[in-house]
Amino acid sequence: MTVPSLLLVKAKLLQLTMAALTTVGAADASVVHDTHLSHARVVVEGSVVVARIRLFRDDVTRALKHPVGDDSTSKRLLSAYLNRTFGVRADNVALTAELLDGAADLEGDQPVWQVLVQWKAARPVTRLALRDQLLFETFSDQQNVAVVIAQPSDRRQTLYFHAGDRSEQVVTF
Repeated sequence: MTVPSLLLVKAKLLQLTMAALTTVGAADASVVHDTHLSHARVVVEGSVVVARIRLFRDDVTRALKHPVGDDSTSKRLLSAYLNRTFGVRADNVALTAELLDGAADLEGDQPVWQVLVQWKAARPVTRLALRDQLLFETFSDQQNVAVVIAQPSDRRQTLYFHAGDRSEQVVTF
């Protein structure tokens, strides 16, 4: 086989491999990532807690065992998953997450899914406890960062959670 023929065979093999990956749900090779990380921006104002949570799209799809998207099944699964793995307590009272919105986005070249979630307390929050265990059951190297912002003072505190860490972290206002 000549060098140009060998290159053509390799190119065709790569093309077939990419087509196979697309068929099973991986859009392209750039989807693969070594870091398992989520980021939450949690804003507390009065009795309302709102968070924007960003997760790699393939990771959350794997955790849900269902493609994440705008469909009702995905929203139901994601809402239940968030209530199970992203615990919020305000002044020692457990709150229930309400999924407000979800949308696809990119982080560099990586597809992410971001959600907007809300919790409502009976009175203004003075002590917020978070337990961020997103994707811990899926990845042993998962890391989660939550930036808590108290309004109107704009006081910020960054919390770090890692797989295996089941503890709650508390922020007092």
